[in-house]
Amino acid sequence: MKPEQKSRFNDLFFARLYYFCFMGGWGFVLPFINLFYVSIGFNGKQIGVISSVSAIVGMLVSPLWVSEVKKRPQARNILQAALILGGIGYYAIGLQSQFLWVVVIIFLHALAASGIAPLSDSMAVTVSQEAGSGYGSVRVWGSLGWIFTVLSSGWLTARFGFIAAFIGVALMWLTAASLVFLIQPRFFSAQPASAQVRPNLSAALQYIWHDKVLRGFALALIIFGIFNNGVVQFENVFLAELGATKQVISVAGIMSALVEIPFMLFSDRIVQRVGAHRLLMVALTMTIFMRLSVLTFPAILTIMAVRFIGGVAFSFYTISFIKLVSSRTQPTETGTVLAILSVTITGLVNIIASPISGAIFDVIGARWLYALSATGYVISIACLWWTRPEKQPVGSAS
Repeated sequence: MKPEQKSRFNDLFFARLYYFCFMGGWGFVLPFINLFYVSIGFNGKQIGVISSVSAIVGMLVSPLWVSEVKKRPQARNILQAALILGGIGYYAIGLQSQFLWVVVIIFLHALAASGIAPLSDSMAVTVSQEAGSGYGSVRVWGSLGWIFTVLSSGWLTARFGFIAAFIGVALMWLTAASLVFLIQPRFFSAQPASAQVRPNLSAALQYIWHDKVLRGFALALIIFGIFNNGVVQFENVFLAELGATKQVISVAGIMSALVEIPFMLFSDRIVQRVGAHRLLMVALTMTIFMRLSVLTFPAILTIMAVRFIGGVAFSFYTISFIKLVSSRTQPTETGTVLAILSVTITGLVNIIASPISGAIFDVIGARWLYALSATGYVISIACLWWTRPEKQPVGSAS
């Protein structure tokens, strides 16, 4: 193997391990975070406020974070510092029992961690393209990590309490920070070239505003984000209300990831054949049927089955999302546009929707949140259809 080929292989290998630890680390805590809040006495409105605080910070900070960091040659080191602070922040949350202190730590944690995911996705796209692979070949390792950590978290929290989950995510993120050091720095910052502009937030916003397809996708994100917020926040609480134990909830948490492993790789091929926009609409359509299934047959087995099938929809959505953005932006702007779409818009939605969803949950319970979610996805598909790209030859990815 030539030195250049070996270098590309090493970058791809360590990027995959990084995703195993970074995204897998979330598996320790995300399935149980709202159960943790409920266990220390928080109600739906308080949980909604916590989500809103994180969302507000992410909305304001993430695109600026990514835009500024990618301008700097030491971008990799900044990402490492953010991962370390983020890991410590998760551990600190697990030590709290007072609402005010949780809000303060969530605020500080979001400041440090809000740009990690879009910067990581930008790196993964570049590394995989240079290695002749697809983004899905990197992202699938996040699903593998999720399976490992969710199962471990269910077992650990049942025996040692929720603090075990927070320790787990902290250790995984610290490991991810060390793995970043093994990936070449150039993948984390914009490459200087006379023909390129440096990453710029206003330019990224202009990309979205002037591109009909990205503008329509942004609108769809807002709509289904608002209507789906309640299911995202309270589905695991709903499982617990239906009688699921922590072990069952942990198994439910990996159902989607089990299917994602083959379909993340398969989706790389599908998106090349049918196009990112069409595949995105397929993913949202599948989600409508999943939400209606739980609404009609509210049971633990239904949610388990839906999550298993949902792995296909999530794989289609994730790969088409990244491909749609990367195919319609310049490489220097991709990370910032991803931050705007995946963090800023999501944050804006959570600010509005989280307290409302918490109040709805307090009043009518979790079941009817699925009806709201399905409605949002129907409207979102209509938005995507109205802003669809011009007809392209079969095989186009955008």
